[in-house]
Amino acid sequence: MSVTANDLKLYLTGADSDGGVQSDADASVGKYRSSSEITSGELNNLFDDVGSAEASAGDTEYRCFCIKNEAAETLYNVKVWLYSENDPNSDQAISYAVEVPETANLTNGDAQSVGDESSAPTVNTTDHNGVGSGISDWDAGTTKETGQGVDQGAHDAHLDTGELIFIWVKRVISSSSQAQSNMSFTIRLEGDTL
Repeated sequence: MSVTANDLKLYLTGADSDGGVQSDADASVGKYRSSSEITSGELNNLFDDVGSAEASAGDTEYRCFCIKNEAAETLYNVKVWLYSENDPNSDQAISYAVEVPETANLTNGDAQSVGDESSAPTVNTTDHNGVGSGISDWDAGTTKETGQGVDQGAHDAHLDTGELIFIWVKRVISSSSQAQSNMSFTIRLEGDTL
């Protein structure tokens, strides 16, 4: 048996308790895992459209989503990276950070919470959100070798059954950007099975 892509569930955040109701991608800015799964490949599944005023002035927004291992076994040596980006005019810059909850709450803990989509989370720290928690610095690695591991804070490099991690995404739209549609990016998580 092995861990498959279907075993790694992606959820919005922003709920008041683990698995709570919160279905607005714009409000997915930390706190607990929502019951709302993210549908891969769907437009605006994490970020909203960039309006003309935002494109003209430039805009930086943040989102946080959760990945939970719902397989019956451990995924070893887990890494996260920016797999692809579709931005023909190079007006968008994507980076990410990996956060793990405190060690006592690896299956139902929370991420730090920011006030709104324009507020940055605190990155590159250990024990910022409870004993053993940690978050990487911003990264834009585009391969497994240059990506971030889940070994943040006191967490090991593996994602055990039921454990969750949080991925913060920073999207920067350059000022004086051109109008365009269907800009996208893909973040990949990969590990090993025995």
